[in-house]
Order: sequence, then C-alpha cells, then structure tokens
Amino acid sequence: MSDIDWHGIYPALSTPCDDGGVLDEESLRNEVRWNIEKGAHGLIVSIMSGEFHKFSDAERMRSYEIVVEAANGQVPVLAGPSHSGTEVVIKLAQHAEKVGADGIVVLPPYFNMQDGKAALSLYDHYAAVASQVDIPIMIQDCEGAAPHMCTTLFKMLAADFGNIVSVKLEGPGSFEKALQMREIAPDVVLFGGMAAVNMCEELKIGVAGNVPDACLTDVLVAVYEHFVAGDVEEAQRLFKRYRRWLDFLHLHRISNYEVEKETLRQRGVIKSSHTRLPHGPSLADEDKAELNQILRGLDLV
Repeated sequence: MSDIDWHGIYPALSTPCDDGGVLDEESLRNEVRWNIEKGAHGLIVSIMSGEFHKFSDAERMRSYEIVVEAANGQVPVLAGPSHSGTEVVIKLAQHAEKVGADGIVVLPPYFNMQDGKAALSLYDHYAAVASQVDIPIMIQDCEGAAPHMCTTLFKMLAADFGNIVSVKLEGPGSFEKALQMREIAPDVVLFGGMAAVNMCEELKIGVAGNVPDACLTDVLVAVYEHFVAGDVEEAQRLFKRYRRWLDFLHLHRISNYEVEKETLRQRGVIKSSHTRLPHGPSLADEDKAELNQILRGLDLV
C-alpha cells in the first residue's frame, strides 16, 4: 500500500492569517507542532478546513513546504492539491511530492461535473493525477459539496492505480458508502470527516480513522485511543463531552472556519482568527465568550 500508517486522527489544518489576511507562517508552524504534541497520527494541509479555495497556488505550495518542514518526519503529512482544473491539481500534487509530502488528498473538480458524463470525467480526472505522482492518494468524497461519486468508481480507481489507497467519506450517505466499501473493496482504507460527528459509529464498522478540524486534536485522539483499546464506553463518554463544542460549531456552521480558528487562537496555538472573504457572519464578542466558556468547561484553556 504505502509506508503511511493509515489509521487514527489526521487533523485538517486551518490556514492561519494575520489580522491583515497575510499567510501567517509562524502560526502555521506552531499549529503543526501543537497537533503533533497532542497526539495526531498524521496531518493534512490545504483541504476544505484549510480554506484551500481562498489561497493562491503559490501560497498553497508554500504551506506544503512549511508543514512538511515543521512536521520533520514525526508524522505523515498529506497535502491537498484540489482545484477545478486537472492540470493545476497535477502541478500542485507534483510540488507536494517534490517537497516531501507523504501523500495527497484530492477532491473531485467542482465545476462542469453535473451532466451525464460526470462519472467518466471523474475517472479521467483521478487517473490523470494518479499517473503523474508516485505518492499515495486519498480521494475526498464530499457528498453535497462536490459531485456525486459512487463506490464502484472508488473500487475501479483503486484497482487500476496502486497509489489510490484511501477514501475520505463525508456528507449524506457516507455511512452507507462505508458499509458498501467494506464489502466490495475491503483493502481501500476509509476515513471519516464532518468534524468527527459520526466517529464512534464509523469506527465500529471498520473505518480506520477520521479527518477532523485541527483545534481539538487532543480530545479526539483520546476518543480514538480508548476505542481501539477496547474501552468503547470511555470513548463514548469522552465524545459526549466533545459534542458541546461540536454543537457550537453546528450552530455557527456558516462561520465554521472562524470557529475553528478562534478555538485555536483561544487555545494559544495561532495568533489571529482572521478569515479571508468570502465567509459567513463574523463571530460576535458574545459568541467568542460562549466558545471560551465551552473550552473552559472542557479544561482546554
């Protein structure tokens, strides 16, 4: 498969900016170090939680370099080269491979993919990327926010390309897709997403891990470690505590990037929760105070 140990908690890093919106390289380095200290099994840079769509290709390539350097081989680093154009994905993916990323996470292209030829086009997209890099690929299936992909497509791609080894399932129908994948393609490694909302249920059916936000890594690592050690009751108890933050995130869902960054800021990881446009309504002072109360109640600040 690959040298990556495909299991556990692989936080999707936020991409911090200073108050003026400039990429904050030092805060990104600190976010990497902090997540490793909190037990992350791997790291993912420049995917949806990292607001990849708001950053230039040059900034994204620079973020790969920073994260790989800061991780320093302690955990695997996966880079997100997703883009609306296949050729750009290949360019970004090759840069990720060049600078030492251990793998890539690729969304389907998100324009002009809703007609009857979408399935063929999606196959061609992933085939083109897989044939131009040697590092492992995780397909990101984000049902609802991206074109529909069926489990037979995942099976076909994994069979045809040895470096397509994993699928991140999230969105409506993800649980059913996971069950189907376990049956038709058991060697493909599955990860969950969606801020880990279904993590315990997913682990019960053989999903290998989760790609959550990068701001409560310590909490979710504890849930995961207790679960795989067989202490499911304690894992569920810890997850119930996590739901207090998760409920706040869902209440402010259209401002989710700022919630994640504000959580990191309040925990002393990054300097600013500035979120580039476009974004949802900014958190009011009372929202930030409520978030602080939740984090204090969880003994996280």
